[in-house]
Amino acid sequence: MKFTKLRSFLSAMLMVAICSVMLASCKCKIKDDQLAKIAELRRQEKSLQSEIQEKQSQKARVDAELQSRTNELNDCNKKREIVKQRLAV
Repeated sequence: MKFTKLRSFLSAMLMVAICSVMLASCKCKIKDDQLAKIAELRRQEKSLQSEIQEKQSQKARVDAELQSRTNELNDCNKKREIVKQRLAV
């Protein structure tokens, strides 16, 4: 009985050891052309990020100008209505 348990325990430990060795030996190595591609993609990412920030800044300026002109238009419409009312009297 003890021998069977010991044998199955040792078999399990041997399997764990074999699997560990196999997994440790399967290293994925990055090649130079892959590293160059990664570097190029990172440069493109930085460029696109700065372009996004620039466009967001432009959008904010345009939104502010639009709001200003909308307020001006509303003010003009109010004044026009006042003038119409006074002319109707």
